[in-house]
Amino acid sequence: MAIIQQIQQKTGCLFLIILGSLLLFVISDLIKSDRGGIFGNDGLKVGEIRGEKISYEEFNTRLNTQLAQLEQNNPGMKVDEAVRTQYSEQTWNSFLQDKIFAVEYAKIGVTVSGEELADMTIGEHPDEQVVRAFTQQGGQFDKNRLIKFLQEDIETDEAKKASWLQFEEGLVQNTMGKKYAAVIKGACYTTKLEAKNQFADNRNTLTGNFVGVQYATIPDASIKVTDDELTKELNANKEKYKQEASRDIEFVTFSIEPTAEDSAATKTWAYENYEKLKNSKYDSVYVNIMNSENPWDGTYKPMGSYDKEIESQLFALDSGGMLGPIYTNGKYSIYKISGTKKDTQLVFKASHILISMSGGTKTDSMAAQAKVNATMSDLMSGKTKFEDAAISNADGSGQAGGDLGVLTMASTSVSKQFYNRASIAPEGQLFVVTDEQGIHIGKVTSPKSNKLIKVAILSQSVTSGRNTVRNASSKANEFLSLARTAKDFGKAAESKGLTKRVAYGVKESDITISGITEPKQMIRWLYDEKTLENAVSEMMSFNTNYIIAKCTKVKKEGLPTIEDIRPSLELVVRNNKKADKLEAKFKASLAKVKTMEDLAKGVNSIQMLIPEQQFGNDNIPGIGYDLKVLGTLFGTPANKFSPIIRGDNGVYVVWVTNINKPQEPANYDEQQKMATQQLKTSVDGGVMDALRKKAAIKDYRYKYF
Repeated sequence: MAIIQQIQQKTGCLFLIILGSLLLFVISDLIKSDRGGIFGNDGLKVGEIRGEKISYEEFNTRLNTQLAQLEQNNPGMKVDEAVRTQYSEQTWNSFLQDKIFAVEYAKIGVTVSGEELADMTIGEHPDEQVVRAFTQQGGQFDKNRLIKFLQEDIETDEAKKASWLQFEEGLVQNTMGKKYAAVIKGACYTTKLEAKNQFADNRNTLTGNFVGVQYATIPDASIKVTDDELTKELNANKEKYKQEASRDIEFVTFSIEPTAEDSAATKTWAYENYEKLKNSKYDSVYVNIMNSENPWDGTYKPMGSYDKEIESQLFALDSGGMLGPIYTNGKYSIYKISGTKKDTQLVFKASHILISMSGGTKTDSMAAQAKVNATMSDLMSGKTKFEDAAISNADGSGQAGGDLGVLTMASTSVSKQFYNRASIAPEGQLFVVTDEQGIHIGKVTSPKSNKLIKVAILSQSVTSGRNTVRNASSKANEFLSLARTAKDFGKAAESKGLTKRVAYGVKESDITISGITEPKQMIRWLYDEKTLENAVSEMMSFNTNYIIAKCTKVKKEGLPTIEDIRPSLELVVRNNKKADKLEAKFKASLAKVKTMEDLAKGVNSIQMLIPEQQFGNDNIPGIGYDLKVLGTLFGTPANKFSPIIRGDNGVYVVWVTNINKPQEPANYDEQQKMATQQLKTSVDGGVMDALRKKAAIKDYRYKYF
């Protein structure tokens, strides 16, 4: 790997030219193909919103702009696949904003004026995001710092200016969203009749009993179902059975995770290089030549700059001292102290107990001081542990027992007053200091040090070796040959000692597939025009395994075929036939009996109690969730048989013994207000879902990002 990277560094331009030529060749070939290449006849398209196509170029430009801004604002940040995925989602949301919400805002005249924007930033009513961004330690909003930033900083720094403009745009969009939501909520209203019905649904109760016979009591084998009956059921309930496009798959995996042999090889590498690094005169050269995953860093650093697990050991070493090999986070590392020197400031660890002063009055101060005195007394006597007393710290440090980590003069986690007082306190001794946050009971928890060290780190992750990859690839190819000729994918897997896994209903827009860590590649294959039902994939290569899959079902969008949903249709038709039989049995019995007890005997069932049922509670004891039964129950007069109910799981008759109606309020004003407020609370998500549904969104990002 190191040799390849050196070649790439020395021949980068030539490599890029060759790679670019290859890509152009491949892309041009794909675009010229009869079916329009991988992008289809519609060209480079990542999605559709309201019938408008979102082009690959447009999307990619906006995504790369955001990523460039991220890297500019965070120098040295690694943009990995997770970050790209996150920003791809943000970019997609920005298109939704433009194509859906911005259009809705324009329809009803929702805008944010320049005066409003000024008021939300430097005006009398700064937005909470602005306040958060320019709040000093201690919780005070620094308006002067904001003004200086806008008048001076962004005028001399283009990166800051671009970042601020992006922040402003987000602020405007967020504010328009709030205004739009306020308009929608303002239109929400609950009538007095609705309030009255809601009161009854939540307060009126009844008791009774029921007799029921489950469909499961009739054997499925005794009920014959024809395809004509299934077709009739499907056509009669088209909306109920309408489906999204999806695929079902079977797949097997071949692990290429590092083995014990791979780990041992990396460990051997570390031990072999231990003496070489120890004897090296030029640590920086050796670390770079060996292509360490921790590149050479020639700066002197204080305590708090290295892994907590080994930091104390590093700082105990003198120049030339060695540590390792050590295995952490999946890699072996060797450490060498390349140099040491003294700093002008002390570095140490500390913890604190924070007693906040909620108000600025003399009484508040006296109460806080009294609490400090009581806490100090409990700590000194051993009645209370320091960590327990710190649990309620307002700054969140209580979860770590009040630990503030490593402190330096430049630390922003504590005030200057706290650092100065702690720097002269002996290790382990309690001290008290007051600042903008409140009153602190502090404690230094480590020796103080002004030592700086420069460390050469030679590290290498444990990765899959050639044998591991070769063995997995060989097994995968062997199975692939078998799977292409075998009629039964599962039996083919079993014959090779492999576990077959399945995934049902995989949609084009899915971002996860159970058992597959990187689903995009699988979805690209599944939704390729050439992938038909029963197609077997090529060997797909992922970070941790190879996968071979079979597409077992292709379901198209719209009305499914009988075969697509045969089990569901058969269940419905079979239950309807069972219901016919049971209903006839109930009718015959009802014609002869006058009590529920006799009815139960007549249908070979038992009478069951309904102790107290509320209409707002859709779970009925002994029956479960069945709205047909619930509705009939509350529509049946007392002391009478209900009509026969063909429920979800059986046929029932209910009998109401008592209806309890509490006294109604003098008016329903309060109930009406509460119902309206509940409606307003729930309306946001519903409106957004409705707008998205109406926009007929098609998302094809998985093909490219």
